[in-house]
Amino acid sequence: MHTERETIEHIIERQFGCSADEIGAIENVTNNYVYPVTAAGKQYFLKLYRSKDWPEEGKIPFVYRCLSQNKIPHAELVAYRRDDETYPNGYLIERKIQGTAAGKIQLDTEQETGLYAKLAELVSSVHEIRINNYGYIGSGVGCYGSIIDFFEDEFDRFEDALKDTISEIQLKKLKEKFLGIMHDFEDLPSILCHGDLSKKNVMMQDNGEISLIDWDDAMALNWMADVSRLTFWMKQSYSGQEYALFRNTFLEHYRTSDRKAEFDVFESTYHLYSALDSLVFSIRIGDRGMESRLKRSLDGICQATEYMAEEPHQGRESWDVD
Repeated sequence: MHTERETIEHIIERQFGCSADEIGAIENVTNNYVYPVTAAGKQYFLKLYRSKDWPEEGKIPFVYRCLSQNKIPHAELVAYRRDDETYPNGYLIERKIQGTAAGKIQLDTEQETGLYAKLAELVSSVHEIRINNYGYIGSGVGCYGSIIDFFEDEFDRFEDALKDTISEIQLKKLKEKFLGIMHDFEDLPSILCHGDLSKKNVMMQDNGEISLIDWDDAMALNWMADVSRLTFWMKQSYSGQEYALFRNTFLEHYRTSDRKAEFDVFESTYHLYSALDSLVFSIRIGDRGMESRLKRSLDGICQATEYMAEEPHQGRESWDVD
């Protein structure tokens, strides 16, 4: 049985034919174990996957090929294995992009506005990549024939994971109203979505260029879904005035000919899905602070969009954690 460090050292030595010069660690990464590594004088990130089934087999190499073919800046994928005898869940090694994650930089309003303008241009290019079908893309093809089929299964997942948080009747009402709006946007094409657009996944380089990192959540949905996920987290991070400024800046610079004027309708509905999906995640990892914030956010979304059932679940008047 290898220790964690022995596992890392073995992977690096086998990949590069030399020992690691330096091994670091990034704390508070919930889905994987991530280590900055220096080998033969070059900097890399080694990601050890916690799950055998996620990200889906083959997804990361497929996404990186798509990005390369479309000349979209991204980290160089050095190694990707999901059947390693040393670490059975598999691992990824990529070259480190020089720069700093935007989420770790203190930006003034003008700089932040400029960041979202650049991000919109970059995401627009990513969204030009079409994908067959919808949902998870381990094979490079979505596993659902329609976006409605995908969300039907997602709400089934919510029902099981949130049975102690939201009543079956409430969740059914939420599902019906959500899917009703989604049906109105079924004509939007399936494209490559990053799946976790936020400042923490934007690398800012010294020359002013930006790149997206961490494609583990990539999937095939429509452009509105990916952008709505971004604005959901923006809403949690900024004051009302800042949120309006940065959101509108992004949308002004985002390029699409697919029903952009109707984005507001889709967005307000999709924030409901984002809140439910994130709530499931926060409960799974035991993050009570995040869970409490998301329940309040969900409460506000439901009231604003008239989704809330008449009877609060188990006598509660809100989603707040006890």
